[in-house]
Amino acid sequence: MPIVNYSVKELNRLLGEEHSMEEIMESVRQLGCDVEDAVDINLYRCPACDSLNDRLAGEDPADRCTFCGHETEEGFETFASDSVIRIDLLADRPDLFDVVGLSRALKGYLEIEKGLPRFKTEKSDIQVNVDPSVLDIRPYIVCAAAEIPPLDHTVLRELMKLQENLHWGVGRDRKLASIGIYDLDTLELPIVYKSVEPTGFKFHPLTMPDVAMTPAEILTGHPKGAAYAHLLEPLPRYPLLIDSKGLTLSMPPIINSHETRCRLGTTRLFIDVTGTGEHAVSDALNILVCAIADLGGKLETVKINYPDRSVMTPKLSPRQIDVSFMDAVKWLGINLNRGEFMHCIQKMRLDVSPMGKGVDKFTVQYPAYRSDIRHEVDIFEDVLIGYGVDNVKMGLVPTMTVGRERPEERLAGMVRSAMFGMGFTEIMSLNLQSEESHFTRLGMDVDESYVRVDNPKTVNQRVLRSHLMTGVMETFVKNKKKAVPQKIFEIGPVTFLNPAKETGVDEYRHLAFGVTGPDAGYAEVRAVLDSILRELGLSGEYREDGHPAFIDGRYAEVGIEVDEGDLWARLGEIHPRVLNNFGLSYPVAFCEMRLANPFK
Repeated sequence: MPIVNYSVKELNRLLGEEHSMEEIMESVRQLGCDVEDAVDINLYRCPACDSLNDRLAGEDPADRCTFCGHETEEGFETFASDSVIRIDLLADRPDLFDVVGLSRALKGYLEIEKGLPRFKTEKSDIQVNVDPSVLDIRPYIVCAAAEIPPLDHTVLRELMKLQENLHWGVGRDRKLASIGIYDLDTLELPIVYKSVEPTGFKFHPLTMPDVAMTPAEILTGHPKGAAYAHLLEPLPRYPLLIDSKGLTLSMPPIINSHETRCRLGTTRLFIDVTGTGEHAVSDALNILVCAIADLGGKLETVKINYPDRSVMTPKLSPRQIDVSFMDAVKWLGINLNRGEFMHCIQKMRLDVSPMGKGVDKFTVQYPAYRSDIRHEVDIFEDVLIGYGVDNVKMGLVPTMTVGRERPEERLAGMVRSAMFGMGFTEIMSLNLQSEESHFTRLGMDVDESYVRVDNPKTVNQRVLRSHLMTGVMETFVKNKKKAVPQKIFEIGPVTFLNPAKETGVDEYRHLAFGVTGPDAGYAEVRAVLDSILRELGLSGEYREDGHPAFIDGRYAEVGIEVDEGDLWARLGEIHPRVLNNFGLSYPVAFCEMRLANPFK
């Protein structure tokens, strides 16, 4: 997790009262944050964007801006020094990613303020028109505007830090959501969100006022472009925000333009969040604008005109969820009355009211920036924090249980011991594969029974495996310069789509083993399978069949009748065409067997 510095001086200013470093650190720990330590830092001003970059006292001065990427050889000028606490960002509480959000939560925990904070928005005449060309590239956009006290270095720094932290925690390093903040007075309304050709347009990226670059050039010639080029390079067109006179605001999710940047003294802001995740863009905007409101900003809504609909953003009205008092007491194991239950919730900056006299259910209202609340157990966690984790008395559980091995683990253990005894070496291959390695190279058709990953990290991690053959074959490839024969096995899960199941899938545990060498053949893996079946007290019915990955006439499938269901196996000699696809020189004999029915 990233570690972020929080200014103790700024925290106390926002809290409205003085608290010692130790008191703040302990309160932050009680909120669930991991506090690293308290240190002194120096702040260095970036000459390109005026943002303040921090370094530990005693470290070399900053020479590269965290926010805009600007670099100098001599280092930035020192602006000030500060005392800070260093906190590991709590990924499930992005509203605590900055000093404003943390102070808001501390006000409740320290009982300076209790209950739901409310945020007002006024309607503006600002509109953003979404061009259809961007819907297949980066389809979601939400926006807001704000009037603020003139920006100074401190507020500018907090906004930039929160922006970058949200890029990490909510936007998944800008993939799901990225934020742009602009000086509204530099823009001519309305705003257009569209896509452009990689080389068909030029603008001045941030920190380069004298250099006009195409989007493609920015991906190679600008520090931020090079860092996030992987998000746009596969696309045929790139997203762009421009105003009505053609001035570029930004190329999401890479870089803003130099002309529209926020400067010291800026009093009107325009904010956009674009992305590929609908909830991520809304969550990021709500957290950011609530922080701006707590810094004295007046928020305004923006009308987003999609080709088929219009929406007003941001939407900051409180959400609500119904929770059970008795369930909370049962889950947490603490003795609370209803009054204490409500008090704990209010300490966490939420509102709560009973659904009726003497009724077990309560309605809890929570603010739009609490994107982590999805279920009543999230409220139970807040109750525990409000009660105080250290106030929970430790004790033995009322009942004692003895763990034992799950049936499928016991079965896998028996098979594993037998395989070791026959001279096999165990491997562990990846659950995620590519369609090419999982089907095409094996001569198999790509069917629709496998699980496809919608947003894979790489193209080689798109398929959740439905057999173990790929892992065995790829292990032989990696060891093809080693001595033969080689004998390996794997025990692992395979997954198939099943819409009738609650989870949408069936998951099985399989055994796969293979032998490669000049004498590897059907008889050898048949003997191993017979030994495994005998070890398990089973017998199988072998029947000749065909499979595209195996040699005709050298392949069989096995039906095994047992009490728990119809287990099966398949075995044979891998086809020479498949061996060529993997670049293997020696024959390979392979067997795969299902060890257990779908997990319940």
